[in-house]
Order: sequence, then structure tokens, then C-alpha cells
Amino acid sequence: MAITIPSYHPRAKAMRRILLAAVTGSLVFLVPWIVYLSVSLPSSRQVDQWDIAWVGFDFALAAAIGMTAWTAWRRRQVFIPWAMITGTLLICDAWFDIVLDWNTPDLWFAVLSALIGELPLAALLFYAARRLLRLTIERAWALTGHTGPAPRVSRVELLVTANWLRRDLESDVQGRAGIHAARGAGNRVAERVDAEA
Repeated sequence: MAITIPSYHPRAKAMRRILLAAVTGSLVFLVPWIVYLSVSLPSSRQVDQWDIAWVGFDFALAAAIGMTAWTAWRRRQVFIPWAMITGTLLICDAWFDIVLDWNTPDLWFAVLSALIGELPLAALLFYAARRLLRLTIERAWALTGHTGPAPRVSRVELLVTANWLRRDLESDVQGRAGIHAARGAGNRVAERVDAEA
């Protein structure tokens, strides 16, 4: 069921303040931390749990790929964040494989697996996530009665606070929110978006 929280709602304001403080504070902390690490970390170090670290990361990557595949097969909207999570993990995997194998005979394999496997798959997942997000925005734009082009992905407000969403939502039998379809040109845009999806 769709829940729309007005931007003036006290909980929405409090959550936004907490989120902005946490994210901004993390950035302010992280910049000097990176500088500190760049001058203080040794270039080499022996670790005892190397196998657990890599097996754990690969397990997380396999779980993310599995969730991405499952949401894609089920055609669920939650595919979008899972695709972005999986793409990010694939890039991290390629980065660490290459950097940690830099002065070893395994470097060629790390570079090859990054160029043939991890990076192309990450790019595909990012493209699919952005494309589906764009189609979702266009569909919502058309169903809310707009006839012009939908705004760019980078310009869209969070949908729970967007003022262009209609309030005439009604729940269907399965509890999902149904939106009254727009007439005329808006419907044609919605039909085109549906055909592309």
C-alpha cells in the first residue's frame, strides 16, 4: 500500500535531519581519516584471517547476485537497489583483486577477470537499474496526469514527498495501491513505458 508522508510531517523532518547529520558527519570524518591512513599504514602486513575475509566477501557477493537474480526473475521493483548493491560489490571485488595481486604472478588473472567478468557485469547492472528507475519515473509521471516529459532521474524528489503525486490512490484487492490512470496523452506515455518494460 502506498503511504505518502508530507514533507512537513514531524517524523519526516526528524528523520531527514538525522540522515543529513549522519551522512554529512561521516564525510567530514572520512576525509581526514583517509589522509591519516595514507601516511600511517604500512605497505605490507601479514594477516591471520585472510581466507575468512575473502570467503566472507565472496559469500556476500554471491548472496547479492542471488537476490538480484531472484528479483529480476520475479520482476520486482526491489531489483533496482539489489542491482546497485551487486554492481558496487563487483567493483570492490575487482579493485581488491587487482591491488592485492599487484606484485604477484596472479595479477594477469585478476585483471582479466575484472575486464571480462566483474566490471562488465557491474556496468550492465548499473545500466539496468538506471533504466528501470527511469521507466518507473516516467510511468508515475504519466499516471499522475502529466503530459510533458518526465523530469530527469537526478532531478526527481523522493516520491514520498513529491508534490506532483496525486492523492486519489485506492487500494486494489491484493492491498497494492492503484492509481487512477490519466486520460489522453498521459495514457499514451504510460502505454509506451509499459511496452518498453
